[in-house]
Amino acid sequence: MADRTGLTVRALHHFDEIGLLRPAGRSAAGHRLYTAADVRRLYGIVALRQLGMGLAEIAASLDGDAADLAAAVRAQLAEVDDRIRTYHRLRDRLRSLVRTVDARGKPSVDELLQTMEATMAANSFTPEQLARARQRHQEPGFADRLADWQRQCAGLDAELATHAQRGTSPADPAVQALARRFADVMTQVGGGDPAVVSSIYEKIESKGPEAATRGAHSTGVWTYLTRAFAVGFTVPRD
Repeated sequence: MADRTGLTVRALHHFDEIGLLRPAGRSAAGHRLYTAADVRRLYGIVALRQLGMGLAEIAASLDGDAADLAAAVRAQLAEVDDRIRTYHRLRDRLRSLVRTVDARGKPSVDELLQTMEATMAANSFTPEQLARARQRHQEPGFADRLADWQRQCAGLDAELATHAQRGTSPADPAVQALARRFADVMTQVGGGDPAVVSSIYEKIESKGPEAATRGAHSTGVWTYLTRAFAVGFTVPRD
């Protein structure tokens, strides 16, 4: 199943552990056995994850009827169509930049900015989200807030790494509190816009945590954090 879908074995085991995708049975050697129904459910999981839904939301959606899966497929199709348009725009900008370099050697500042904007848009963020981000970057004190968020994330990452190394359950209240704090920081980073926060998480998932965060988060800690997210914040707010 991992080979055919491109998912990791760890991801499939995690889905099993949290009850999101329980294989129909096991072989005599203990290997998980998946039925056609299991494959259909796994497709729904992959599609909804691509749309930025949390694992708890995915479970609730897939436990509905066939109409829920159809809606998920349509939403995924719309998302893919939007990404294709975004990459087409990036391809056009890159082709134009190549022509400029070949003809003049040095592109203009506007051409470079337009190409960088198209590149960023292809990295999970919509043009509207990028425009809002540029406005926020120009706000007084934004650089200080960003530095503070980075410090908070680094501290949370270190605490989560300690719990992961100890083997603390992701459902432990202390870990759940850390996961909630991390989610709160991401909400601040995203300006309170759930779509932007979803795009941030999508970028981390697609590129890998180490590449997407430039080493701020390791793969092991991110996997541990997502398991804590899957539990669903069992610790109430103060």
